Amino acid sequence: MNKKALQALVTDFKNYAFVLLAASVFLYIGVVLPDQGKHAMYDIVLMITTILFLIGAFGSFRMSLKYKKQLNEAENK
Repeated sequence: MNKKALQALVTDFKNYAFVLLAASVFLYIGVVLPDQGKHAMYDIVLMITTILFLIGAFGSFRMSLKYKKQLNEAENK
């Protein structure tokens, strides 16, 4: 891959990670708020979704670091 494509991938995966992280924060706030009239299943679904989003954010950050290393190696050659 060329340097421009690698830089675009690094930026894209960082953006994906930040969006997933922000969405997981809002979902977690929905779990923490007082539960007047909420069912227990609602909290379970929100927590599972929050965990999945956090896993996705972690994976996106890892992919971003992987492409960043490839970009650094390409620049050093």
